[in-house]
Amino acid sequence: MATAPNSSVVRLAERTLLLSVDFEDWHQLVRRRAGDPGWAQPGPALARQTDVTLSLLDSLGVRCTFFVLGMSGRSHPELVRTIAAAGHEIACHGDQHLPVHVQTADEFAADLGAARSTIEQITGVQPVGYRAPAFSILRAQAPWAYPALVREGFAYDASECDSFVIRDRIAPATVSPHPIAGSDLWEYPVAVWRAGRLRLPVGGASYWSFTPTPIVLRGLRQVGAGGGLYLHPHELDSQPLRPMLGTGVTVARRRQAWLRTGRRNVARLRAADTLRAIAAEHRLITYGEAHAQLSTRVPART
Repeated sequence: MATAPNSSVVRLAERTLLLSVDFEDWHQLVRRRAGDPGWAQPGPALARQTDVTLSLLDSLGVRCTFFVLGMSGRSHPELVRTIAAAGHEIACHGDQHLPVHVQTADEFAADLGAARSTIEQITGVQPVGYRAPAFSILRAQAPWAYPALVREGFAYDASECDSFVIRDRIAPATVSPHPIAGSDLWEYPVAVWRAGRLRLPVGGASYWSFTPTPIVLRGLRQVGAGGGLYLHPHELDSQPLRPMLGTGVTVARRRQAWLRTGRRNVARLRAADTLRAIAAEHRLITYGEAHAQLSTRVPART
């Protein structure tokens, strides 16, 4: 589906950004990727990381959208309920954290259904927002993804990220929130500063680790209202990550896991302070709040 022309977009108030947390158990994911037979066991740190995240958000006086991974929700239902009780929006991050473009259309629909069912059982509320794992809705490989979201009852997507590290990414015509042409689905892209041919992602903690905070702030001013921000619970925790791999993991995969861990540990060093600096300049709201303001005012164009 093509995006609607930019002229159809009603913008949010100036200096308003959309804040989100991708709720997933980092230890589960890193162990699965390393081939650890015991990867499905819940990791040891998500409860602490979630507590740190909620405390920081509370200190900033903001509410955000938690895109909950289904398998992590089933492992930690009490954490999801705690997040919802604190007033944060619960949205969907899929079920198994599999890239959308490696699934068939039927597999994707099943993954959506499993995640949505888990979230409904835990919170009693059907999620209306979705974010693909690793921003993996790619135009060429998964043209059926947006229609599937509509059929499954989602009102908005937050999977577009015009980042130089994502091959075959969808590059929206506008960096602002916009309706997807031909449907009632809205798209809320991750904040990316466009300066000529330069594409500098400024909306995620993994990018904040190598981008000076003044540059991040300048980029967000250029992106304008409605840019999307995302973090993970492990990026706000002061304690370093360790993959804690079990037996049966090869030396090569063990080495790769530690390299990924090192990169994540670098990313978390500045995430909390960068978020505080952003919050000092911008009003941070949930994706659901933004959607309530925009979707009732601007119909999607065909």
